[in-house]
Amino acid sequence: MLVFGIDVPLVEIILGILVVVFLLFVEAIILIGLITKQMQKSKRLGDLIEKLSETLLAVKKAEIEELEKLKVIKK
Repeated sequence: MLVFGIDVPLVEIILGILVVVFLLFVEAIILIGLITKQMQKSKRLGDLIEKLSETLLAVKKAEIEELEKLKVIKK
């Protein structure tokens, strides 16, 4: 097979393409693994933020209840 006027065997071209495709496949697998790990971390962070907001809400409710008790006592 002639490529740019040079005789190149077809087998070598196919092997070269296979090497490139294999490297791209490995890179895709690594990226999918990293993205999955990052998604798990993001989900865990979201859960922790939700727990924190629930805790802050509970603290605020307790503060309001205490303030209401103090208002009743002052009257």
